[in-house]
Amino acid sequence: MTEFVIGAVADFPDGCSTAVQAGKRTIAVFRVKDEFYAVNNACPHKGASLCEGEVVAGELIVRCPWHHWNWKLSDGTLEADSRQALRRYQIFVQQNEVILVA
Repeated sequence: MTEFVIGAVADFPDGCSTAVQAGKRTIAVFRVKDEFYAVNNACPHKGASLCEGEVVAGELIVRCPWHHWNWKLSDGTLEADSRQALRRYQIFVQQNEVILVA
């Protein structure tokens, strides 16, 4: 596993998503209040960029922009079928830097 410094906390607005590169991977990073979540940016259904989807902050969900599949940010599972899940990545804040482990 490799750690990537992907920016400062201020670079990630609350309730928004940002696509970042971690090596060859494109990762979707979501900030909801003071919590950060990181998942594979491509929806496994048809490959839509999840960063372009709607973040439903109160429910900790990102909604795929193409077909409106709801993915839970807390564990990466599909709301309608928990057998399907996104790849999640560890993310943490250290001295105001946001660090992704991939």
